[in-house]
Amino acid sequence: MPEESINYHVCLKVLLFTGVRIGEMNGLRWSDIDFEKRLVHVKRNKQYSPKLGVYEKEPKTKNSVRDIPIPSALYEALIEYREWFRVADNHFDEKLDEYYLAAGVDRQPLHPLTLRTVLTRFETRNGFKHVSCHGLRHTYCSLLLAQSVPIQTVSKYMGHADSTTTLKVYSHFIPDTQEKVIDALDSITKKKP
Repeated sequence: MPEESINYHVCLKVLLFTGVRIGEMNGLRWSDIDFEKRLVHVKRNKQYSPKLGVYEKEPKTKNSVRDIPIPSALYEALIEYREWFRVADNHFDEKLDEYYLAAGVDRQPLHPLTLRTVLTRFETRNGFKHVSCHGLRHTYCSLLLAQSVPIQTVSKYMGHADSTTTLKVYSHFIPDTQEKVIDALDSITKKKP
């Protein structure tokens, strides 16, 4: 994406590298980013409905309130994005709870449906297969499982009630562990000289 769309670029990276739901992304404020501990604190959802308009609410479940680690690629992008915000407001650091991450060039909150449109346009312009914002969440989870991150840890970062939920949806992404089982059992049963 071109540099002038850093606001969109970083928000899509947050979706991909944290697995947050689109409503959680829209609800993130700068005060929810802990640069020191490299964590994203998920605390709220920002939604839109034709009847209610734009509104904020608690996350989907009690487990949806969570902390998610920030990988290096996202960390660097967030630092650059923070500087982009600071250019527009010298007092930005004093108002972290007022600014949302999902913001337009005017630093005002994006409409909750905007990132979906931005992602679709980006995919179309670059000839990519369509993946929804929720699909980026699936990608995040699948990548963690493919790298043998423990299912309990993945469930926690996804905000699932328990590991069963994660296993039901993503079990086909867990690497085959048959060889590990055989090696473990063989090492137990081997006689020592």
